[in-house]
Amino acid sequence: MNFRRTVRYYWLNFRRLQGNPQKLAWGMALGVFIGITPTIPFHTVAVLTLAAILRVSPVTAYIGIWVMNPITMAPLYILAYKVGAMVLLQGNPLRLPEVYNFHTMVDLLWRGGLALQAGGVIIALPPAVISYFLTLWLVQRYRRQKTEKAAGVLHLPQNPPEPAGPET
Repeated sequence: MNFRRTVRYYWLNFRRLQGNPQKLAWGMALGVFIGITPTIPFHTVAVLTLAAILRVSPVTAYIGIWVMNPITMAPLYILAYKVGAMVLLQGNPLRLPEVYNFHTMVDLLWRGGLALQAGGVIIALPPAVISYFLTLWLVQRYRRQKTEKAAGVLHLPQNPPEPAGPET
């Protein structure tokens, strides 16, 4: 399946979603937030569980986790680590230990993982907020256009014109 067909498939599914626009938008924001955080093996489980707990749309939440894909993964993880290291490690970057033992490796993984997670949460907040408002706007706009189109099709004039025919 090519990229264009995949995007079209998800767009059509998104257009057909029923429900409260706010819940759809909260679901998208949740999905984008979870998608950007570096919890890659748990994205789907986390998003579906939290969507059920928070009573938001699980479909839009699932669509939202696709912001993390093979193309965006490396830049987002690098950015998350750099932001987390700046906040938590305060200019003291991680270095490979001189002596490799269990304690030094656990410390390295702990500090690096903590910086990655903290940075992921920090960089995930703005896109999640933007996706909420963008999704809310898109859903409301699409539904308004759909309603206007339906009203235009069903619009019957009060005084229909006389049938054109031979005049006698």
